[in-house]
Amino acid sequence: MNRIIFALLLGVAIVLTGCASQKPTDYRQYVNHMPRSIVVLPPINESAEVAASDAFLSTVTRLLAEKGYYVYPVALVDQHMKENGVTIPGEMHQVNPAKFKEVYGADAVMLIHIKEWTTTYIVLDSTTKVTLAFNLVDTQTGQTLWQQASTYAYSSSQGQSNLAAMVVAATIRAIASAAVDFETNVARYANQVAFYDAQSGLLIGPMHPKYQESQVNVQAKLQAIEKWEAEHANLPSESQTLATDPAQ
Repeated sequence: MNRIIFALLLGVAIVLTGCASQKPTDYRQYVNHMPRSIVVLPPINESAEVAASDAFLSTVTRLLAEKGYYVYPVALVDQHMKENGVTIPGEMHQVNPAKFKEVYGADAVMLIHIKEWTTTYIVLDSTTKVTLAFNLVDTQTGQTLWQQASTYAYSSSQGQSNLAAMVVAATIRAIASAAVDFETNVARYANQVAFYDAQSGLLIGPMHPKYQESQVNVQAKLQAIEKWEAEHANLPSESQTLATDPAQ
């Protein structure tokens, strides 16, 4: 009985501790190797939509520029790599990051995986969902500066409570799908979710007019991770805690 009670209390303590002290995003490598320029490679498409990779490329450049980074023209980079025998995204992602510094002068390379790119239809509703994974890599050290995953879903019935309105919305959505790439629009929102997340999004880049002003927030983020590590440096591991089980 003592063993059961101890295990239950330990489980509650672990849950409460996890909720109360979630580890902040570690931006130290990012700050130490802050990029000014980024090469965005065509994403690796893991979804069933064969056109997802090409459609996605149009959604990411503007947001990165708005965050304060110079982004090399993705079409030119894609063409140049293909002319040099690197023809598919999987091969491009395997290129040594230092090559992008050598060839283009880029400070970082953005690697993206499309995990999901779908539209499903259920009776009067249609839902479009895009899931992405981002990895920003320093071209000098090969280290990951920032990584993030994001999902955004849009339903045609959002904000609709009237049956007739839902029918009209679903019909319009079905007819328009042939002419309008809704998945691409949803991907733009998924990018925004990843880049602008207050806790783990991209930092404001050096070319942004508010870059200097943003450094106050950056320093706060650095202090947060250092404080978290200091507070957890001497905490016993789970195995050490179990060793103190009074029932043993």
